[in-house]
Amino acid sequence: MNLAESPKQLALRLSLDDEATFGNFYCAVDGTANLALVAHLQQCVEQWAQRDSDTASGTLLKEFVWLWGSTGVGCSHLLQAACHELDAGGKTVFYLSLSAWRELTPEVLLGLEQVAVLCLDDIDEVAGIPEWEEALFHLYNRMAARQTPLLVAAHSSPQYTRFALKDLHSRLQSAAVFQLHPLDDEHKMAALQMRAAHLGFELSEEVAGYLVRRCERSMSALIAVLHELDRHSLETQRKVTIPLLKALMNW
Repeated sequence: MNLAESPKQLALRLSLDDEATFGNFYCAVDGTANLALVAHLQQCVEQWAQRDSDTASGTLLKEFVWLWGSTGVGCSHLLQAACHELDAGGKTVFYLSLSAWRELTPEVLLGLEQVAVLCLDDIDEVAGIPEWEEALFHLYNRMAARQTPLLVAAHSSPQYTRFALKDLHSRLQSAAVFQLHPLDDEHKMAALQMRAAHLGFELSEEVAGYLVRRCERSMSALIAVLHELDRHSLETQRKVTIPLLKALMNW
């Protein structure tokens, strides 16, 4: 199967968020767990970027990393950041979010073992769906035969996912597992200010604090509002202030 000639797979690959990079990901200086996770992931990406095809086979994957955390905490960001890094290094990498499983069929997993690195987001979304579990099981086995690195994200550790297929569940538990912890409000404000600087505008501590207090607390929701605020500020030629934020959000 030629992945480069598959329109569906090309469209999925192009669904990456251009701003989901390691440089755009905020890690609190005192958040040692998240810092260690990101450092380990970047090290994995560097190794995968230099990796030649592994002819060794096996029943378990040697390069298998599982990230988990609550909705909006940043797991998807990190998976896509890894994709951007690997793609920039010339590796054939593929990102697929299984949150879209209703618009797909399990056949989309066919041939994905051929890429240099595979990133599967929201893998737990298909737990309990027999045809998807079987397709994942066979994909895992094909990847193990080629030792294709696998990076996944979910809302819980593999041990606590609800995959009914026992052989699949046991294989998933062979991953190196890392939890991404949510930021507290102070660090969410700092993360928003960092992202605003990347977008090219200054977000005051006052506005950042107001946004964190009034908006849904997940970082993905906060970043989405930040982008809308930036767009609205440019359209109205007004400085980013609390009154502008109130007008935008009808608060």
